[in-house]
Amino acid sequence: MVSFSGSDIVKLQELAARIPGMLKQNLLTPEERSTQVLLAGADYTGCWLEHNQDCFFAADFYPDEAWETQKLFMDYQLQCGLIPYCVRFRPFRIFFSQLQTVWPFARCALEVAKKVRRPEADFAAIYDAGCRYDQWLALNRDRNGLDLVEMYCSFDTGHDNSPRVKDGGIANQTEGAFAGNMPDLPCMPLIAADLSATRYGGVVALAELAEMLGKKRAAQRHRATAERIKEAMFKYLYDAEDEFFYDRSPSGLRKYRTEHITRLFLNGVVTPELFDRIYARYFEDENEFFTPYPFPSVSVSDPSFCGGIKPNCWGGNTQMLTLLRALLWMDKYGRGAELEEVMRRVLRAYLDYDNPFAQELHPFTGAPLGNGENYTPAMLFIYIAVQRSFGK
Repeated sequence: MVSFSGSDIVKLQELAARIPGMLKQNLLTPEERSTQVLLAGADYTGCWLEHNQDCFFAADFYPDEAWETQKLFMDYQLQCGLIPYCVRFRPFRIFFSQLQTVWPFARCALEVAKKVRRPEADFAAIYDAGCRYDQWLALNRDRNGLDLVEMYCSFDTGHDNSPRVKDGGIANQTEGAFAGNMPDLPCMPLIAADLSATRYGGVVALAELAEMLGKKRAAQRHRATAERIKEAMFKYLYDAEDEFFYDRSPSGLRKYRTEHITRLFLNGVVTPELFDRIYARYFEDENEFFTPYPFPSVSVSDPSFCGGIKPNCWGGNTQMLTLLRALLWMDKYGRGAELEEVMRRVLRAYLDYDNPFAQELHPFTGAPLGNGENYTPAMLFIYIAVQRSFGK
């Protein structure tokens, strides 16, 4: 158990007290709009779809800005249904070259809208956007016709510099800067476990939205689709011997043990019983994901683990995005005590290194990685960790 002195606790409480004010520097009023939106922070000068869960937590401080960020993605959704993975400002640009989504847009927007008490019309708008996006995925990212989602570029999952998403000559982005373009590679079409889990979670959210809006038959259809997705994931992506879900290429499973498995937890794909087995096997083992500063982006015993730690590497580094998302699944699966231990380890690292809210941690030393500062997920995680560990 990590220990803290009285002065340590005071220092952490003082740090947490400053975070809501510090988050203001990651709010921006775009010239194209009249309301502020929440940026990813650090070196990321825009709103990123994979950072959408940041808004759920930031809504406690900045409810209008959290909702405006959801609206941003809906407003710039293409007619075909594709939601931009990023909207940048100064200069203003909208990007559609990859998916880069983890907590589904429909789920996040639904939870933000509930938290900030938006009117029914906004829930209807979320439902419409979510349906159109799911239809786009089904038409453009399921060439195998399995109800699953295929990965076409390494940035699709946000796992920058991870061998899992580079193996086979996969480029960072799609050709033509459009996410529907599949590259001509032997490993394609490549079914992605985490992207499929994200689609599953999004469809479950659509079923909830349909119920809220009185669309009973539509809710039934969404639930049936979600069940098909889950069944397909177990049929094509699950290895019962390993008790792990992997990506699948035309030649078979690609066995990389990376943090992508947590995205199945995030989206509720696995039962509590299966979760307990996976967690005990991989997340309580120091030779897998339970490093001194968990959770590394690749299991340390996986041959692909990048031992030469470099910045912005999902090939091994502990990512603050992973930790922030853990808040959304660890309690739900009954691992609150384990979450608090992770929090205390990370807080200890912040004290030891005077961390400037960097994007990543060294999984063995806890040292901050990269040059970025005031990364939104880092600030949010530390704030919640301090509140949960030591109160106000």
